[in-house]
Amino acid sequence: MHSIVPRGDATTGLPRAGFWRRILSIIIDFIIVMLPFQILAAVLFALTAGMVQMNGGLTLTTCENGTEIPGSLDPPPPHDSNFTRVCRTSLFGATTGAVLTVGRVTRKGATTTTVNQSYALDKNGTPIQATSIDSIVDLVLLAYLVGMVWKSGRTLGARVVGVRVVDAEYPDTPGVPLRKAIIRYLAMFVGALPACALWVYRYVVAKGSADAMFTADAFRWFTITAIVGALWTIVLIIQIVSKRDPVYDRLAGTAVLLTGNETPR
Repeated sequence: MHSIVPRGDATTGLPRAGFWRRILSIIIDFIIVMLPFQILAAVLFALTAGMVQMNGGLTLTTCENGTEIPGSLDPPPPHDSNFTRVCRTSLFGATTGAVLTVGRVTRKGATTTTVNQSYALDKNGTPIQATSIDSIVDLVLLAYLVGMVWKSGRTLGARVVGVRVVDAEYPDTPGVPLRKAIIRYLAMFVGALPACALWVYRYVVAKGSADAMFTADAFRWFTITAIVGALWTIVLIIQIVSKRDPVYDRLAGTAVLLTGNETPR
């Protein structure tokens, strides 16, 4: 009698990739995508005098306290602001971005509240309306991950550490259906949905104004956002460490397996 493996359980008993392999794979892919853009950002920052910037990625950030609050900032800084800070990001000594933070720190008993607004700076330290390429880079990273998993089931980082993403129904088939690849990576960020809601509120409803954003209700939402994000991360780590498919793989119908005859870690 032939046993029939139900669709959806075809990966039962196959060795799952462990936590550290997954993390190392992500780090390698992050470097592969980010580094070229950061080099480009350093060149563009110099050529445009700071009109094009990038503040994320593999950068060194140095900050120093400012001495005064510039006038005519748009949007206006928080009322009664009492501090300024200038931070510059750089790659191998070349500036990729510069930000002025203006804010208000208030202390009431054991509670400290900080409200701040950030502004891009040009190479001379003057506030400007700069264009950030950080969002573009994030989209490129997402497209890279989805595309590589769709075509071969393996990003470059996954190849280095010896893991692959498979369709849980057909693990012997190279690559993963595009729909499942998209669902997989979008589902990873379910825990960040409250943070996305805050971002929309700040830039759509509050028009980027810190005073309009940082209200008592908003601070409660910040707390909820932090708790949800932390719990989501903890759940994923526990599932991966215990060699179970994390929630996002279950939702997408995928699994991350070891390749070759390697011993699971």
